[in-house]
Amino acid sequence: MNEPAPVNVELSIALPLGVIANQLMRVEADLRLLNAKTSAYASQNLGSATAGQVAARLEKINEALEVIRGLISDIETDIQPKSAGNRSLKARSDRDD
Repeated sequence: MNEPAPVNVELSIALPLGVIANQLMRVEADLRLLNAKTSAYASQNLGSATAGQVAARLEKINEALEVIRGLISDIETDIQPKSAGNRSLKARSDRDD
């Protein structure tokens, strides 16, 4: 099979990963701000309804992060040299998704 052109790889994989990395850095900054606000409100009682809403949203974030970690692992496995291919396939099939 032919190797993909470096320009195609750059446009279809490397650049989008850079965009995602920048988006995640913005999300991290937003979460840091929310963490600071949470610390400021820690002495106050948020109320059970608000605390429940926050907990549900945090759970969704944690679930998304687990999926993201799995996808990143898959990408890392896919970019490994072909000589490690057999081990990579086994490692991927052993994961609990």
